[in-house]
Amino acid sequence: MDTTAMEDDMSMSETQTMAGTAEDTETMVVEETAVAVVPLGTVSTTTLQMENTQEVDEMFENMGDTESMDVLALVKSSPNLSTLATLIEQADLVNDLQRVEQYTLFAPTNEAFAKIPQDQLQKLLMPENKAMLMKILQAHVLPSEVSTLQLEDNTRIRMSEDTYIPIDTGVAGTNVTVGGAQILKGNIEASNGTIHVIDSVIIPSKDAVEDSPTGY
Repeated sequence: MDTTAMEDDMSMSETQTMAGTAEDTETMVVEETAVAVVPLGTVSTTTLQMENTQEVDEMFENMGDTESMDVLALVKSSPNLSTLATLIEQADLVNDLQRVEQYTLFAPTNEAFAKIPQDQLQKLLMPENKAMLMKILQAHVLPSEVSTLQLEDNTRIRMSEDTYIPIDTGVAGTNVTVGGAQILKGNIEASNGTIHVIDSVIIPSKDAVEDSPTGY
């Protein structure tokens, strides 16, 4: 899908196909899809939380039935995802995400964002670079529910004609990485999708292949 068009109209397709062609049988093909925290234009790296205040294994454990809440509500409820929540709001993606019936969110923790050089992160937070921030966050969204088991059956996700996010399942599928980001806690079910908590920010890379990690 043309990512430029996505940035212009903020529309999100709810269609996707799983790989299965003779030409490329191990590619998950998706059309790229594209929490209120800090007002637009006032975010800086000094206002973002760059540490996890909760053990990753404990995330959402005290929530009871997570399927009673939607994806964004779960993101907002987790102290480890406060930076992600702020950036989703900063990029004006809330309404787009709420229009999608079911989706998968690869959710970088606060410490994942801390891996990005501070000057680069500050640049992304500038209002004039909102389209760039939007494109990065859209790389963390699939417009359907995808489990870690389904990810293990593919070697990459196609985001556009020449942009891919590689998938690596490691030995015996024990450590699943997407775009160089390891899934720390997966398959968190929400009322409208699934969350996989990851340890790095996925940066889409043109012509990326399976052995070329692209995450920070």
